[in-house]
Amino acid sequence: MTTAFQWVFDNASEISIDKKPTVASTITRDGTVRATSRGGDTWRFTVTMPAGMRWSTSRSYLAKMSALDRHTVGTVNLQRSGYASWLGNYLGDSDTLSGFGATWTTGNTVTLSTVPAGSNLTSGEVTLSAGDWIQLGSDSVYEVVEDVIYPSTTVTLNRPVIESAGSATIKISGDTVDWSVICMNFPTWTIIDRDIVSFDGAFTFYENLL
Repeated sequence: MTTAFQWVFDNASEISIDKKPTVASTITRDGTVRATSRGGDTWRFTVTMPAGMRWSTSRSYLAKMSALDRHTVGTVNLQRSGYASWLGNYLGDSDTLSGFGATWTTGNTVTLSTVPAGSNLTSGEVTLSAGDWIQLGSDSVYEVVEDVIYPSTTVTLNRPVIESAGSATIKISGDTVDWSVICMNFPTWTIIDRDIVSFDGAFTFYENLL
């Protein structure tokens, strides 16, 4: 993890997650609506820091954030114990999340090539649930949008796979997947009442796809 970026996520009072695609739409004179997705399903995180943080404990992290600024790629996750158990927790029925493998070519689906014996899944149980997050190896993170019912192996994702055709062990859920991000909005902070730091806005992080 990138320490300074992760500090922002770990201490957030609010986290907004936006991964909506860019959509172009028109309305004709007779009221007909036409819409086309332009892609761009990039993960975007708007992170608000709490009021009343101590300058004395924040100072070193903010110095590191200043050095990273708005041009350095870092890595973050959502594994802090305060919200890992509910924000991005696994929703399926597997007894283990280690040892799942997947293959993919093009499009917005991947195929599970390995389901570990320790999963103890039986017919009709949910291997992956809509809402689960998966990461293909150490690459991009995707959201599952349709339940995968065992023994089915087809996983439908929220966007086309960005990576070239291949295979990898996959990571599952918010406490294991990692996003590669750039901080696109860096708020100014003010020191008040001697040892209190306040921010004039939120930090905004965009997924790095390069």
